[in-house]
Amino acid sequence: MDFIDILVIISLVLFYGLFIGRIILLYQKGIKVWVIGTSTKKTSEIILERILLPIALLTSFVFIIITALHIKLPAIISNYLINIIWIKYIGIIFCYIGLIIFLFALISFGKAWRIGIDENNTNELITTGMFKYSRNPIFLFMDLYFLGIMLIYPNIIFILLATGTIIGIHLQILREEKFLSSKFGEKYIEYKNRTGRYI
Repeated sequence: MDFIDILVIISLVLFYGLFIGRIILLYQKGIKVWVIGTSTKKTSEIILERILLPIALLTSFVFIIITALHIKLPAIISNYLINIIWIKYIGIIFCYIGLIIFLFALISFGKAWRIGIDENNTNELITTGMFKYSRNPIFLFMDLYFLGIMLIYPNIIFILLATGTIIGIHLQILREEKFLSSKFGEKYIEYKNRTGRYI
């Protein structure tokens, strides 16, 4: 394991620490955080929310660990398409910028954070903190993180996983925008007009 691999492992530990820690804190306050797939009846959306996104994310993190630990895989899926050190450092920068965005997004969300669309969430529309700069800062984090990993480990697996995850995230954003438009109406439209989807 080299320095870049260590930074990747640390980034995963930081992500899981923030993610699991926040879920535990909210559950202790009686808030159900995990609501994936509860707001839809469409088969395509159920497949996206309950199957494709979780599998892509889990597979990605497993492959990140396997790759960072240099566990032997068949050459066809493990060989790097490019192997330039400064591109790897750009990838690390993307990962850590993403983690900073994730941290501030969690702080901005407060008790309103949910994983999935929660039709029973009575919280107000959040437009402050990180949400002043991005309507989807957690999804922005995920995009940056997966782009970063793809630059650090540019093999066919991470290119496919990053591409698939980014497309899946975008589809989920479109669903959430539809939901928020119907829930908050003009207030959300005004927010949408002044704040970018990603940045």
